Amino acid sequence: MKLTESALRSSRLTFFVALLVLITGALAFLKFPSQEEPSTTIRDALIFVANPGLPAERMEQLVARPLEERLRQLPELKHVTSTVRSGSVIVQVTLREEVKTLLPVWQRMRAKVEEAVPLFPTGTLPPQIDDDFGRVAIASIAVTAPGFSMSEMREPLKRLREGIYGLKGVQGVSFHGLQDERIYIEFDRNRLAGLGLGTAGVVQQLQQQNVVLSGGQVVLSGLNSAVVASGEVRSVDALRDFVLALPEGGTKGSTASVRLGDLAKIRVLPADPPDTAAIYRGENAVVLGVSMRSGQNIKTLGKELKARVNELSQQLPAGFSLDYVTFQADVVEREMGRMNQVMGETIVIVMAVVVLFLGWRAGIIVGSIVPLTILATLLVMLSLGVELHIISMAAIIIALGLLVDNGIVIVEDVERRLAAGDDRKEACIAAGRTLAIPLLTSSLVIIFAFSPFFFGNTAINEYLRPLVVVLTLTLLGSWLLCLTVTPLLCYLFLKTGQHGSEEPPKNSRFYQGYARVIRKVLEHKGIFLAAMAVLLSVAMFMLSRVPAGFLPPSDRPQYQVVLELQPGSDARRTQAVVRDLSRWLSDANINPEVTTSIGYVADGGPRVVLVLNPPLPASHIGYFTVSVKNAKDIDAMIERTRLWMAETHPEVRIDAKRFSRGSNDAGLVAYRVSGPDEAVLRSIGQQIESVLRPIPGVIQVRNDWGSRVPRVDVQIDQAKARRLGVSSEDISTSLSTRYSGTAVSVLRDNDTLVPLVVRGGNSDRARPEDLANTLVYPVSGATPVPLSALASVSLESEPSVIRRRNLARTITVEGRSTQATAQQTVDVAAPEIAKIALPPGYRIELGAEIEEAAEANMALSEYMPHAIVAMLVLFIWQFGSFRKLALIIGIIPFALIGVAPALMLAGEPIGFMANFGLLSLAGIIVNNAVLLLERIEAELALGKPRREAVIAAAVARLRPIVMTKLTCVAGLIPLLLFGGTLWAGMAITIIGGLLLGTLITLGLVPVLYELLFGGRLATWLQRFNAGNSHEQSSSTAAT
Repeated sequence: MKLTESALRSSRLTFFVALLVLITGALAFLKFPSQEEPSTTIRDALIFVANPGLPAERMEQLVARPLEERLRQLPELKHVTSTVRSGSVIVQVTLREEVKTLLPVWQRMRAKVEEAVPLFPTGTLPPQIDDDFGRVAIASIAVTAPGFSMSEMREPLKRLREGIYGLKGVQGVSFHGLQDERIYIEFDRNRLAGLGLGTAGVVQQLQQQNVVLSGGQVVLSGLNSAVVASGEVRSVDALRDFVLALPEGGTKGSTASVRLGDLAKIRVLPADPPDTAAIYRGENAVVLGVSMRSGQNIKTLGKELKARVNELSQQLPAGFSLDYVTFQADVVEREMGRMNQVMGETIVIVMAVVVLFLGWRAGIIVGSIVPLTILATLLVMLSLGVELHIISMAAIIIALGLLVDNGIVIVEDVERRLAAGDDRKEACIAAGRTLAIPLLTSSLVIIFAFSPFFFGNTAINEYLRPLVVVLTLTLLGSWLLCLTVTPLLCYLFLKTGQHGSEEPPKNSRFYQGYARVIRKVLEHKGIFLAAMAVLLSVAMFMLSRVPAGFLPPSDRPQYQVVLELQPGSDARRTQAVVRDLSRWLSDANINPEVTTSIGYVADGGPRVVLVLNPPLPASHIGYFTVSVKNAKDIDAMIERTRLWMAETHPEVRIDAKRFSRGSNDAGLVAYRVSGPDEAVLRSIGQQIESVLRPIPGVIQVRNDWGSRVPRVDVQIDQAKARRLGVSSEDISTSLSTRYSGTAVSVLRDNDTLVPLVVRGGNSDRARPEDLANTLVYPVSGATPVPLSALASVSLESEPSVIRRRNLARTITVEGRSTQATAQQTVDVAAPEIAKIALPPGYRIELGAEIEEAAEANMALSEYMPHAIVAMLVLFIWQFGSFRKLALIIGIIPFALIGVAPALMLAGEPIGFMANFGLLSLAGIIVNNAVLLLERIEAELALGKPRREAVIAAAVARLRPIVMTKLTCVAGLIPLLLFGGTLWAGMAITIIGGLLLGTLITLGLVPVLYELLFGGRLATWLQRFNAGNSHEQSSSTAAT
């Protein structure tokens, strides 16, 4: 390659381009779009369908099944799950990971939902679809206003939202805890009966008159003008003045009509029971979740958001208070500050090692490409749309220990040539020319090793994809700069015969000692190989004892709490528990570690982190996110929260846990049991629970179906009902109206629709035991009939929830270990789980972390063969030798010699990031082997005998190999200590492998080379090749 020669010939242009990269890269860094984590695609959508009062089994049969059957026809579907409760169905649609464009799929999904709607039973409300399920909030703002009702808060909150939407970087603003209001029309049923007026008649009159209808068009002055016939009720006062017509033959003395306000109590109240709530510091609140458009700088938008909210808060009514519950810009600033510190420490350490080995002049030359490579990488990242976050920053940090390898090799080769008396310019050009292909091969080997993480179609692969992209850019940028800028700096600043950096002196005891060791090793190849085989066997055995894991829990200073009351519990009761916990968490005297906390009822709140998986809405579920001052306080706070809840609310099931990095909680074990019958599913689930509970360290063993709940069954005698002129709908309407209420119309308040709900008075709703005496009013106007005259009432039970997965009923049993990984727990439970007898049509599957890890590892294994083939082709292209290829492949397994003890000593499982470290470790070791083989060929070209050439090459490459490995190890130490839990497994794997990997490169490679090229095996291979060549020649001659 003539890159080096061109760079030296056009030195001014080379310096100008380098300076341009430095300046533009530094400016780009100051305004670089940044966030905490990479943006990944959430391929989930939620479909909500309600039919108030319909039992869970009927909701399953009449709503969930037809909907699932049509959604299953989507070819992009991965799985569909349904959560069925009395009166509601929540269907979660998850698409396959290879789906990149979601909008067309969501459009076809909506069409499938519309296909199912005609099959739903009467009374089913229109489905609500949330296909923006993955929107992440950069800020959560809690708004409290003591003394204000929700209706009084609504308009100021809308103005606040509209003001925030004025920021161009804002994508959306969602409300959480803003309770919908109802206008309740409460009747005394005895008074209605005295007037001969039933609730059905009232409902009918309201529905017929409170409408806006078209009256056609008339022509006025030659123009078409619309005619609008409206009997619309526009205010609560107008509703009170609404006139009801009384039936003929009513109570003696009654008038032909009556004012609605004289007959019923009309009140504006929050939905009863409340449909959702947010609790902040023990008080009701409304939380605004603000999300950001992609490609924006979160720090800049964060400043703009705070300024705008501060401005808008001045316009709110007195008594309104705004507090930031979460503010992602601060999180990003903290995380980026931490990663910048780690990067700075890494640069200092790497530079120190390089200067220590090469001397200050050569060390500065090598170190100069570090900032240049980083800034050049940032410029390319900006053009490719790769944002700055903890993953891309970590990629640069990891690359720091690798990118200096190229500079070290170039500088070391130039110094060797200068020490041998070569001309400075020729020495620089020759170093670039001879090392360009080996260095490119070495860089590509590492890139190919990482490539399966780029191409894999799983959520974790998508999450780590920027890591591979940035590593690739950094390594290729380093290679290019080392062939252009580094030789130019060597030409300008290295001096001929400079001491401390020249060819290792022969009288050096260290190098002479190493040469003697290599000679002895080559003389006793069999013993050395046997020893290496033993070490590898021991390492493999140790590795089998290292527990398998996936991803560590998040180390962000937050934790989450899920509260689960008895299924079917009223939302008001759940609110009371959530309020108690909120006040306790907010007490600075008891919990000084807590900075903020927010609780939700029947709502998971805004998605504050991408992988957040809050529980689906339910009246008996409460959910908290709690922020603490220091991540080290999380475990203590989790335990304290559990103890407080156990003392004050022992009936509530609590799950306090850290945030996870994957889509499932770290350490969670889940068994899914699928089949048709509820009783059988519960029985199998109980058997699994009995297996998990005795395992030491396993806590929170539970199933997701909960207990059965009571249900009042009204069995209608259809023959009696027909004789009395009563329909089933009349009975349903009368019961619903008396207790929960019947929505009959709406009142339009500007752009808000407030439902009008007719229900019984407080005295009626307070006597559920009097249900049998409920008067049923036929819509035909016939005489009301007591319910007991045409139906029997009994108390039954039903499932509190029915869960389905891929069209089958599925119960999931979960448990979390505090002492082991999920895989260890599964391994312990496996023998007993295998003993569970499954009837035909039933199956058990592993879910949660085990399933996610299996999918991720399968994706890696799918693309690993492609990466291996690419590396093999690369080696053949460079070496043109199958024996060298066999040597390279043969040394890779020996990298495990250092990995196993390192993981065991650190107590780190073999997780996904440890696998990432293994692949990078293999690439680094191959990198050094390639350079050593190149040096052996160079020594042979000088006419040296094979063994002497091998020894000379090993001695010559001793310093650069040791330097490159030390810089890599030292560069990873800050990431290990201060980079966070995500990188621990990877860093330990690489560090452990490299500390003993020197033995592989400097010992095993020379032995295998002489074995393949200089021993009996080499002689046999030469005879074999010669024989094949002779046969081919004979065959050709005969032809």
